[in-house]
Amino acid sequence: MTSPLATVATRRSTLTTPTTSTAPISRRRRRSTASDSGGNFFQNKPILSGINVNDRAEFYVPLVLNQENTNQLFTGTYRVYRTDNAKAEQAGDVHWSLISSDLTSGCTGAAPNGARNCTLTAIGLGGGTGVYVGTNDGLLWVSPNGQTSSSPTWTRLGHSGENGSRDGHHNDVWLPQRPVSGIAVDRSDWRTAYVAYNGFDAATPNRPGHVFKTTDGGKTFQNITSNLPDTPVNWLVLDPAYADTIYAATDVGTFVTYDGGKNWFALGTGFPIVGVDQISLDTFHRVIAAGTHGRGAWTLNDSSAPAPALWVSKTDAGVPVGPGSFVDYTLTVSNVGNGGATNVRVSDPLPANTTFASADNGGHLDNGLVNWTGLAVPTGATATGGGKLVLHLRVSISPTLGSGVTSIVNDGITVRYAQSTKTISGSPTTTPIAPPFAVSISPASQTGGARTGSSQTYTETVKNLGYQTDHYNLSSSGGTFPVTFFDPTCTTAITATPNIAAGGSSNVCVRVTPPTSATDGNSSTSTVTATSAGSPTVNASASITTIAVTVDTLLVDQDGNAPDTRSFYDSALTSAGVAHDVWDLDAHPDLPVKYIEAFRHIVWFTGVSYPGPILPYERSLTEYLNQGGHLLLSGQDILDQGAGTTDFVKNYLHVDWDGSETQNDKATAAFHGVPGSLTDGIGAVTRDPVLGAPFMDQLTLNGGDPIFTDDAGATDGLSYAGTYKVVFLAFGFEEYGSAAQKTDFMTRVFTFFGA
Repeated sequence: MTSPLATVATRRSTLTTPTTSTAPISRRRRRSTASDSGGNFFQNKPILSGINVNDRAEFYVPLVLNQENTNQLFTGTYRVYRTDNAKAEQAGDVHWSLISSDLTSGCTGAAPNGARNCTLTAIGLGGGTGVYVGTNDGLLWVSPNGQTSSSPTWTRLGHSGENGSRDGHHNDVWLPQRPVSGIAVDRSDWRTAYVAYNGFDAATPNRPGHVFKTTDGGKTFQNITSNLPDTPVNWLVLDPAYADTIYAATDVGTFVTYDGGKNWFALGTGFPIVGVDQISLDTFHRVIAAGTHGRGAWTLNDSSAPAPALWVSKTDAGVPVGPGSFVDYTLTVSNVGNGGATNVRVSDPLPANTTFASADNGGHLDNGLVNWTGLAVPTGATATGGGKLVLHLRVSISPTLGSGVTSIVNDGITVRYAQSTKTISGSPTTTPIAPPFAVSISPASQTGGARTGSSQTYTETVKNLGYQTDHYNLSSSGGTFPVTFFDPTCTTAITATPNIAAGGSSNVCVRVTPPTSATDGNSSTSTVTATSAGSPTVNASASITTIAVTVDTLLVDQDGNAPDTRSFYDSALTSAGVAHDVWDLDAHPDLPVKYIEAFRHIVWFTGVSYPGPILPYERSLTEYLNQGGHLLLSGQDILDQGAGTTDFVKNYLHVDWDGSETQNDKATAAFHGVPGSLTDGIGAVTRDPVLGAPFMDQLTLNGGDPIFTDDAGATDGLSYAGTYKVVFLAFGFEEYGSAAQKTDFMTRVFTFFGA
């Protein structure tokens, strides 16, 4: 079927509608106090946990959402990071994992091809499990398991990153050594992908071209640049409603092909000849948006008849399988278009080494193919990902499966429908053959604290990774503190788990008890082991470290040593008669909630750490306070930008924060006590500028009591007493007057805590 935009291309006066041109948004400097044109941008909360912010990186790093799994995001520096919990309720809970080594040529300055650096510039992902990555220095990589593996396999493609001077004769297309600017991957089959390149052909005369296509996962490429201008191509978008329709953003405007790159046409009239950095397609409303370099944002509306836009995915049940096991597949045909699909036919080849067991919705086996016919995929709401047709297929693995077979591969699914003559092909689904007996225990390590003579409990999850039902005997070794095992409620002692089906799991409560003779800070590391009853040589272990605690107070150092101000807190606590332990987050950034809950009081300081220093720890602090803990929190910029808009700040620090500059970075020369509060009679305490510039915050309280005001009379410190107690200073306590005044204030705080 011809794309409706092909028809519109002959009616050029109806193509484009420019939106209001927007002014460029300037980057906020670290300490700027002026309002910028970003509107509410800085109400957003950073999600940086797990990313090395000192990595070599492009000015604008690639950031890609997995449209099939919106909990998954990818970003890149000179290596790839992935988060699998992007939709966590709290920004501080989002964690990134490193899933590649350096994928560039490794330069720390200009790239070998003349690009400004060696960094990642493009990430592409679509259906299935594959991920593509391109770099400024012209390298292109693919990982067939980049969406699923914690340690993906990466393969360099198309002789990329080579300068072409020694190419000689070759039968396939080799890729140019120019910056990779965009990667568009088929939403059904990751093996089909399109790659865009910046630069000009003169820079790589032996390897010309700006747009390349692969249909075999990068084994071979086809140059589909055709009649596109010899100019940088910055972005590519595939149209799922119309096969072979591709939109390209270039340095001289937008272009479209309706035949897979054989012929390209300028997209629209009235559009300026200007660099277009990015284009996006709203398939539900048939609107294309284009962002230009200096000429604002533009849209193109498609008023043609509604059309379906289908893609297909297939997953197994995620449980271990072996000879004689069932494999259960879920096949999903999604419609992200604005029209319904009728007479939908789905075919899926029966995997090798399996027999047909069952299929729903009228699916039947015919000459090695499982076929469904006469179905429909309606349109659906944008928020739910469109309309869906969900099918189920069960196959049985041969009970005499050969030992050399390591996986069941289901490949070749196709979808056809009445509104198109094209066939949609899906990605392969690979299900590994598991051993009969295997086990994991997680987490692999835990650390906690316990008062001497008391105990700490930990939860370990034992999972059956074999395809046979099994149970696991529990034991511990090493360590000097007694260890006992209990059921998940921590009430009934056990020595083994119950029977666990293949892929199932059971929680085990592990109790560790430091004796009364243990000294403060003494630790014990025990190894807990789950051993298969079905095969006693099969086991898995985890380590649990418990630290004995004999004092009531923990000092948490998060100043990053720039400057190092711990001595101010140590001295004030000691002078106030408060014995305390110390945890330095610069040396040990993972602060276990199982450790902090062993303390009655926490004194936490952030110095000038920025932005959102406590975001990664808000969940732990919430759990601690919910157990009746006491917290003194102090630092500059704790609330800056969106960090002050979290639920923790609102509900536990009892501060309303709008994320603007209104309350942020308010200088004061003194801290003024508040009559009737815990600072009654203090008066004005002169600020000692040990942290440098004065970047305090002004607080709007939704609970608690003000305990300090700044020179303008605005609150910059509070106390709250309820089931927990909090003292929050929106300035650095290390800047609070003299040593004697610090001791006096610390004494007042611990009196308030009831120490």
